[in-house]
Amino acid sequence: MPKQGKCPRRRIEVLMKQFEGESLTTDGVVLTCKLCEKVVNSEKKYFVQQHLNSNSHRERKQRSAKENQNICLLSNFVKLSNKESSFHMDLCQMLVESNIPLYKVQDSSFRTFMQKYCKIPTPDHTKLRKTYLKKLYDATVQRIREAVGEKRIWVSVDETTDVKGQYVVNTIVGALSPEEPSTPWLIGSEIVERTNHASIAQAFCNSLSLLWPGGIKHDKVLLFVSDAAPYMKKAGAGLKVLFPKMIHLTCLAHAIHRVCEEIRVSFPEVDCLIANVKKVFLKAPSRVRVFRESAPDVALPPEPIVTRWGTWISAAMYYAANLEDIKRVLEQLDGNEAAAIGKSQDLVSDPVLKCRLTFIASNFATLPDSITKLESTKQLLGTTIRVVEELRQHIDSAKGPIATSIQNKFQRVIRLNAGYDVLRKIQDTLQGGTLHAELSEYSASELLDFKYAPIASVDVERSFSRYKALLSDRRYSLTPENLKYHIIPMCNAFVTE
Repeated sequence: MPKQGKCPRRRIEVLMKQFEGESLTTDGVVLTCKLCEKVVNSEKKYFVQQHLNSNSHRERKQRSAKENQNICLLSNFVKLSNKESSFHMDLCQMLVESNIPLYKVQDSSFRTFMQKYCKIPTPDHTKLRKTYLKKLYDATVQRIREAVGEKRIWVSVDETTDVKGQYVVNTIVGALSPEEPSTPWLIGSEIVERTNHASIAQAFCNSLSLLWPGGIKHDKVLLFVSDAAPYMKKAGAGLKVLFPKMIHLTCLAHAIHRVCEEIRVSFPEVDCLIANVKKVFLKAPSRVRVFRESAPDVALPPEPIVTRWGTWISAAMYYAANLEDIKRVLEQLDGNEAAAIGKSQDLVSDPVLKCRLTFIASNFATLPDSITKLESTKQLLGTTIRVVEELRQHIDSAKGPIATSIQNKFQRVIRLNAGYDVLRKIQDTLQGGTLHAELSEYSASELLDFKYAPIASVDVERSFSRYKALLSDRRYSLTPENLKYHIIPMCNAFVTE
């Protein structure tokens, strides 16, 4: 009697056992590779082996392995009792890091979905908050401690006012290393009664006490980055007594933005045009339609916010490139319909305005791009310093009385930033220059740790953006303590070591 072959279902079960651990799945009828998202021929073992050895499958397998290394569920840092569930812990982490309010677990659709696909009862939101939220926060702090270890660090501190009118101080830390760029970690988020040098210094020390619970390591703090507010400078001077090797640097991106503000003040006609044309097309669909019909190849006028770095200069560049198109569109609108339209029509007809726009575009076009480059904290110290020095040369090449005032502003913000001068000397030493006298207190390894030192406080600004997304007008009931427990895991969820 001839030997009968196995039925397809039985053959697939045998293959699944033989290739256990591979990315294969089945519904009992067909064999599928989860990584490649394609059906695999299951007629013979050879066909399955051929697919698993293919270059495309191997590449996807390697890529998947790297991605899995970056996924950091904090189970390694959390100690759960026998009565506590790892599922509940992971659920709490997912909700917090995704900025989903914990009370959403009470929604019937959420519970139905979880019961259908997870087959696990969904916990009450009060249980997540009381039992797991603090553990998630503690695990995040422990993760930061292990990432920093015994390395030397830089610290960045800034403050803002939230929607409830509270003063919030956030503290970022990062390990300095000559091998790779530092990873920024949000270690502290405190609500203070008032903003002054004392509250900033206290928040600074509280964060380092949390990072080093056995005692603050004063000689490990090499760099403090902040904005140029007077109380920040005073706090830096006071902290210098406790941290003798710390260099206080005021943010270079902030400094260049202050130069942009000087340019805006120096050209009131351009500022008036940008503000009025913004009003003309803001929430006016009929005018936008006229614009699109008259200038189909031109983007709508930008809506700059003066507190956002470089946006005003970018808007001025837009008008310099498209002034004639804007003028043609405005002529089709009724000047009596709105005061902003009439004012804009008068401005675009003024020949002085064209001269002002041409001057800005000719001499200050590199400012927004320079700010963008400084916002990256993953580059060499020499790269960021070169951006500032090239911008200095470009601004110094401008001529005229207005250019002189802007040049003086740039020189003033750089001159008052004593930390920048020290970092320039450190970079000169790293490139093989002479060792300056004020650097004699630093060892060779300490100087080498400045290789990837940041010179902008953009990371703490980004933490404020996430803080304001967390504290929406529907979440006023969050206590200051629970706010901290939410914001620390949420911000550090974006960090990949």
